[in-house]
Amino acid sequence: MSLYSDRISMAWKQWLGSEPAEPVVNGRIQYGPGKGLIKQVFEGLDASQKTVKKIATIDPARKKIILIQPGEKVLYRSGLRETGVSGYLYLFAHATSRSIQGMIHGIEVADAIRRSGLWHGEPVLIDACNAGASSDGIAGELAKVLRTYVTAPTTTTWNYPLGGSAVGQGAFEKLPGILSTLPIPDLLRPGRWRTWGPDGEPIATTPTSPRDTGDLLKRPLKQGQEMHR
Repeated sequence: MSLYSDRISMAWKQWLGSEPAEPVVNGRIQYGPGKGLIKQVFEGLDASQKTVKKIATIDPARKKIILIQPGEKVLYRSGLRETGVSGYLYLFAHATSRSIQGMIHGIEVADAIRRSGLWHGEPVLIDACNAGASSDGIAGELAKVLRTYVTAPTTTTWNYPLGGSAVGQGAFEKLPGILSTLPIPDLLRPGRWRTWGPDGEPIATTPTSPRDTGDLLKRPLKQGQEMHR
């Protein structure tokens, strides 16, 4: 078998198997869907509340930091294919109102962002479920630490492997009752996107995000424009 065939075989094993996109040479992922992108290690809590090392995938061309782990293949691929948002640093992750990918302090998230080398004071768009659900949660804390604008969803977000705009992709509530376990958004209950100013205080809640409109939101909306949940 040729060296080229060996590399193809290794790539498929890495993608289809349970291992992350490895190995890494000179800080860049060599195999799998994240091939060629920068790998950065950070620490966060796992499901058992134990601090573990995790992988951040850095995409300099699209100014994206993907905190979803390579083992979550479908969601990881969705993050890779997102085009990013002009004028923003785009953060793709799992979250709650109090944590982002297991990091429970804004200073931890800020450290991961700064070490990526991508951030130069731009606003941050967090594409992660419920990261903006609380007006005084992790997103506001991150805005205050970085002294910049941060926008995050108030509900579950829905992303698909093809990335980009699609019906049902964005911020929506889950279906009610026992249907909530289905991977289908409730299109009748769209979510909202909350933005914090550099002082960590919320300044607006809107039905769309900069991801949808491309607009930069750097000031409170005028009376009557703001939409609250």
